[in-house]
Formats: sequence, structure tokens, C-alpha cells
Amino acid sequence: MKKKISIYDIAKYINVSPATVSYVINGVHKVSEETKQKVLAAIEELGYVPDHNARSLSTGKSHLIGLFLPLDDAFIAFLQNPFYVEFIGGLEQGIANYDYDIVIGYQKNQNNFKDWARSRGLDGIVMLGTYPKNVYEDIKKLNIPVVLTDIYEEYADEFHNVRINDEKGMFLATKHLIEKGHKNIGFVGARNFSLVDKNRYHGYVKAMKEYNLTIDESNLYDCFATFDDGYAIADNIMKNKELTAIVCSADIIAIGIMKRYKELGKDLPNDLSIVGFDDISDAKYIYPGITTIRQDIGQKGKMAARIIVDNLENEVNTKTVITLEPILIERESVKNIK
Repeated sequence: MKKKISIYDIAKYINVSPATVSYVINGVHKVSEETKQKVLAAIEELGYVPDHNARSLSTGKSHLIGLFLPLDDAFIAFLQNPFYVEFIGGLEQGIANYDYDIVIGYQKNQNNFKDWARSRGLDGIVMLGTYPKNVYEDIKKLNIPVVLTDIYEEYADEFHNVRINDEKGMFLATKHLIEKGHKNIGFVGARNFSLVDKNRYHGYVKAMKEYNLTIDESNLYDCFATFDDGYAIADNIMKNKELTAIVCSADIIAIGIMKRYKELGKDLPNDLSIVGFDDISDAKYIYPGITTIRQDIGQKGKMAARIIVDNLENEVNTKTVITLEPILIERESVKNIK
């Protein structure tokens, strides 16, 4: 077996102290540029790979960022909703230059959240979705940077937060349908279970009222942000003969509805106009392409990473709340009926 190269081997190889090699590896600015380059060259020549466990002991940092998801089965959710993959991609890009790695946890860890975070020695945490108040109380006790994403609960106000202007986004979506001549417009989402969807519902209501259109309870459909829920709710939507258009709280719901409509020989957008929300990558690849509200999901991940890194590397601890602006993206899923 090939011997594992240590910092002592590097130090001996170029005749410097092990401390000097350690300073270079850990980014401590205590050596000259010339010496730093000699150390880096030796690392390359000898094939040195840092021992992260040893590094954690010496620096007090694990270089691990926890990403916690509000899911009972994270793997299935990943398969069904590209939102999570795109967010993680942005988060990974944001932390990669600072040599951090991501550890993923999800719903089953919720009752022992503190233990899950502490057992992994996490340096910081990014949380997607909504959790009970006791989870946030546990987070406070960890004394590490925490960034929440898409959180509106008042009891979580003291944490960093990254989100989009959800109400404005759905207002734009509904207004677009109205301007295309639609009056009987439905809303599909988890407005009674998710504060994100509730805010999006408020945007729908605001647009309908602004144009003096009636909001009919029979046009409101409860649906979580999964392909399966969208597919399942499609039959109920189809029974509503007065409905000409719907806004969906997530693109993945719209895709599920469209799949069912096509299976039954329906013509989109002639039989139903649809506007989604998120602008996941699949929204432009299916046919018809989904008119949707773009939130830059990858940018959300990058913003969360930037806040965590600022806290850890630069000791920037001021609470940060970032609200991204939504953009309407027009494709082929809306029919002009004027």
C-alpha cells in the first residue's frame, strides 16, 4: 500500500517547518509568497491529500454546511422536483471556492435536529421550507450561522432569510392571463398548508380584484408541489367546464396536470391555459413550453452560500434578508382568447 503523504513529508521535502505547510494549507497569511508557492508545488508533486478530520481538530471547523429539507423522503422529492437539485447546485457553487461540503438532512431528523447537527459538527446550516417553532428554538442553541429559505413564520424572524417576492410573482402570473382575455382563472397550490403558497394565493387574489373578477371557490384547488399531486388534481380541474386557465404555485404541478391532459387527448393551451411558478429547467423543454414566473433558483442557493461564508470567513453577523424579484417568462402554454 502506498504511504499516505503528510505535512511532515512535505516539510522535509522542501526544508521548511510543518507549521509553515499547515499555514499554507489552511490559508493562514503567515508565510511569504515565495514559500507559499514552494509548498503548493510540493503538495502537487507528492500528491498530498488533506486529512479533513485532522484539519477539523486543528481549526475547530468541519468545513461542512448542513442543508435541511422539509421532506419525508428526500430522494423521491429530488426525482420529482428539479427545484431542489437546482438550489443545491447554486449552494454548491457558492461554497466550493471556500472548501466547504454539503451534508443533507431531512424530515425524519426533525425531532432530534440539534443532535443531527452537532453529531456532524456542522459549521452552518441552510434550511428549505417550513418547520415547527421548536425546531427554530433548537437552531438557536447551536450558535452557528443559519440561513432560512422561503420562510415567512414570525418566530423565525431573527435568522438570515433568502426568498422571492411570492405575492408579486403570482400577481404577474394572474395578470398575464387576464390580459390574454381569461376571466375564469383557477389557483392550484397548498394555500392552506404553506405560507409560501399562501403568499402566492394572495397575489392571485390581488390581480383578480384589481380587474374586478370574481373569485369562485370551485376554482381553487389544493395541491402540494409534486408531479403526482398535479397529475391527480387534473381530473377535478377537467370537470370545471367554465375554467379557461389556471395558475400553479409550482411548475412541477403544472407538468403533472399537463401530462394527464395529454393522456386524455386534450389540447393545450386550447383546452386549458397554464402558468407555472419557478421556471425549473423542465419548463422550457416540455411541449407546450410553460409560461411561468422565474425565480432564479440557483441564485437563491448562491445567496444562501454567500451569507454563510460571510459569517464563517469574515465574521459578518448582521441579519440579512434578501428578497429576489420575480420575472414573467412567456412560452406556449397560454392561449390568447381576446
